[in-house]
Amino acid sequence: MSMGHMGWLAAGLAGLCALPVAGNAHEAGDFIFRAGVAYVNPNDDSGSIKSNGSDVGLGSSPVKVDSATSLGLTFAYMFTDNFAVELLGAWPFKHDLKGNDGLDGVSIGSIKQLPPTLTAQYHFMPQSKFQPYVGVGVNYTYFFDEDADGELEGLVGKTDLSLDNSWGLAGQVGADYALSNGWMLNAALWYIDINTTAKLKTAGAGNLKVDVDVDPWVFMVGLGKRF
Repeated sequence: MSMGHMGWLAAGLAGLCALPVAGNAHEAGDFIFRAGVAYVNPNDDSGSIKSNGSDVGLGSSPVKVDSATSLGLTFAYMFTDNFAVELLGAWPFKHDLKGNDGLDGVSIGSIKQLPPTLTAQYHFMPQSKFQPYVGVGVNYTYFFDEDADGELEGLVGKTDLSLDNSWGLAGQVGADYALSNGWMLNAALWYIDINTTAKLKTAGAGNLKVDVDVDPWVFMVGLGKRF
């Protein structure tokens, strides 16, 4: 196929995506439910581990947070054809905490978290087959089921691990691709500001604290339905 023919084909596909889709456009008053696979990839950084305010000397960023995958769910309401509010929910994500710097190679423990995120969205082309949008909002992350690993307890004794919950800002980009009967394909990406303090009550090293910036990228791909 010549470059000229490829150009005409690309232009034609772009034109088809921009055509109105009867019965499948987002409109004021619509509820939109989306579900899919959600992947949380922390862009993490931690402070030093401290005891009574003093650095214990295990490096400048001794804690790392592993990625996690779970079922993601979003619920949106279209206030106008262009403006919507969406709530992100999920089945709990489980993250492993790993040692870094002076704790390199040590398994610290695991935690679970739920990251409900409320965003206000602007939909650029609600009448087209391809419907991109952007959003900005607020996140609340709830940490639970914190569990210290045996490797860590072998170093500092029996340990009670807990993480503070977090409030932060969130940004989002996404797109729907209309199918039929109100169904759609969806892909979305969030950047979420998550900051927490991990507290470790240990039998052998006293009470320890470390600040952790999780700040993940969250990617979700799945199906949606408009009601």
